[in-house]
Amino acid sequence: MISLFLFAGLWAAADIHENDSLPKVRILDEIEIVGNRKSSNTLVLKTANFGGIGQIGGSVEGMVRSLSGVAGSDELSSQYSVRGGNFDENLLIINGFEVYRPQLARSGQQEGLSAINPDFVQFLKFSAGGFDASKGDKLSSVLDMTYRSRGTADLPLRKLRLGLFSGRAFNSINLDHEGPRGPVYASIALGLRYRSNAPFIRGGDVQGDLRSDAQDVQLFYESSSLRWNHEVLAIAQSSTFALRPSSRTTEFGTVTEVLRLNVYMQGLERYQYQNIFIGGRSRYRLDENQSIYLESSLVQALEQESMDVESAYLLGEVNNNLGSDNFGELSYLRGSGGHHRFARNDLWIRETQAKIGWTHESKSQRWDASIAYRQQDGIDRVHEWVNIDSAGYSLPHQPTEVILQGGDTLQNPKESLRLFQLTNSEGRLINGKLSGHILWEGSSESSSFTWRLGMRYIRDSRSAEQRLSPRISGRWRLSSDYAMELAAGSYAQTASIRELRDWKTGDFLGTARMQHAWHGIAALEREFESKGRPFFWRGEAYIKYLDRAFPFEQDGMRVRYLGDGPGVARVIGVDNRVHSEWLPGTESWASLSLFRAQERFDSPQWSDRGSDYRFSFSLRVEDALPGNLQDKVYMQINITGGFPFAAPLETNKDFRSPPYRRMDLGFQHEFGPRASLGLEVFNLLEIRNTASYFWIMDISTARQYAVPNYLTNRLLNLIFQYQL
Repeated sequence: MISLFLFAGLWAAADIHENDSLPKVRILDEIEIVGNRKSSNTLVLKTANFGGIGQIGGSVEGMVRSLSGVAGSDELSSQYSVRGGNFDENLLIINGFEVYRPQLARSGQQEGLSAINPDFVQFLKFSAGGFDASKGDKLSSVLDMTYRSRGTADLPLRKLRLGLFSGRAFNSINLDHEGPRGPVYASIALGLRYRSNAPFIRGGDVQGDLRSDAQDVQLFYESSSLRWNHEVLAIAQSSTFALRPSSRTTEFGTVTEVLRLNVYMQGLERYQYQNIFIGGRSRYRLDENQSIYLESSLVQALEQESMDVESAYLLGEVNNNLGSDNFGELSYLRGSGGHHRFARNDLWIRETQAKIGWTHESKSQRWDASIAYRQQDGIDRVHEWVNIDSAGYSLPHQPTEVILQGGDTLQNPKESLRLFQLTNSEGRLINGKLSGHILWEGSSESSSFTWRLGMRYIRDSRSAEQRLSPRISGRWRLSSDYAMELAAGSYAQTASIRELRDWKTGDFLGTARMQHAWHGIAALEREFESKGRPFFWRGEAYIKYLDRAFPFEQDGMRVRYLGDGPGVARVIGVDNRVHSEWLPGTESWASLSLFRAQERFDSPQWSDRGSDYRFSFSLRVEDALPGNLQDKVYMQINITGGFPFAAPLETNKDFRSPPYRRMDLGFQHEFGPRASLGLEVFNLLEIRNTASYFWIMDISTARQYAVPNYLTNRLLNLIFQYQL
């Protein structure tokens, strides 16, 4: 409530000047930089529909999952896999600050809000690999967001968005004034968000009392004068998910063999996530070409997971004979049993960083260098177990021991209880990470050739490792329509707490070494027109080789590491994307990715990696009804290959889930330039996609059954938007 009153006060106090803008000289400088230097291996999007109509919860990551090289299998989550990597291998940067993401969430319905507020976003830059040395230390990708605090032609000063289960409010205030050495252009923006996943969850298989809500507050301040530029970014997020389940009914199997699982439950599962981030940067311009900057940031997060749920289940075959009087009922009971899940998991993280940097740029060249120190402190406590009881036997079953001795038969009953799965570990991470980089980029006189050459240095005090990572890329303009790019580089990823937790042994791997990968990319681009519309096509072939990789499994959205190797992994694939502009100021595209992700640890043979989706196809369209630009249509289609899986904590993944298929639609009617009303239809085709698997066992046949946990059904939502 305090945040709401603060926002209302800022809204009322705002002094709106439609003609307020930065000096024309500054705007021209920014346009010149963007036009002369096209980022290698980086997709840049500027659109007024970040997190707009047709995106669940208004998530920017929902749009990112439609780009080439990206695969996602949970529409409620902000996590995604890039070119065969897992969810931990992606870097999120907002205005130059590395932002924290929650780690304990098992599924998208528990995750809460994304760290990105779409109302702040002015530009989106995404690289699926081969990014330059100025970015941080992750193995797969970089999502670089540019926030704004001032209103523009496409981005209003104020915006209000209200839906049936989510809402956003944004306000921007210009604070321009005269300073002692000239004008100071300052502005501040405040954004509030709320979201509940309850409507999506209530349409699923599990019934019970549910609470799901997430909210956040974000603030961004900018100040620019002749010599100085200051930025402050602050984010505070809180998310709560609590479910008291009562029953669950799930049907699965094949057309000829349909199985039904009836579960009756009691207990409570609860997840809470709170995190705060604050970062500041000051830049001083030494002369027309040089500047230095100093920045610092603080991240603190607390994640808690509490679960104590007892279940009794019945598994049987469904009568699928259309002519039978008992059609749709259980015809044969395959087994029954009990299932008890218990967890008390806590994760606390605090990270502080200080960084100093220098930039020098001229018309055709740019130098960038920095040195940074990050202090990491984290405590991880995991106490989690699963007990399975089938037909009166606790699994794994311990039969009574029979001993023949001297003609007598002795029976030795086994009284101890062995749990089906147990993880009990505790560890603390104290690490000092020293990093630095130098980057040289430039272009030839004719701008037909541009290059980026850089080196990144990392030293990790926890593992006592240090590494130099060279990275290079070049882009050739072959003609007015064609261009070619080549990129290669070394990428290291220091271990976080989640990577140091070994789920297989329950140990905390405090001395595990960092992971490392080599990237090699070749790309071809073409710009052309068709039927009066501009098109842009880009195709990439790549190889990613991890000479030090950790084995892992994906349990929904949770990545569970199974040790620190040592092992190797490889990803080989091709990406294709086609962009077009169907409406002025919008972007539509289609993406197709084909790849293979494999790993090798304890065996000389290559096996499928946990993120080996094999293929991904996406289509996103922003259009309008013929002859009526006030009625807009948004459509997004995602088709992703199934993920490999196995029984819990098994390294070899012998099974594969069905493909992920989804189609979302959005319709928007504009009542003038300020107000609009939208209708969203999520999962239009009502395809039941699989998020993960729930394992049960039948002692009578000694079989394990992987029961799918399904994602969201079809859902309608109304959205009202108002902007100034």
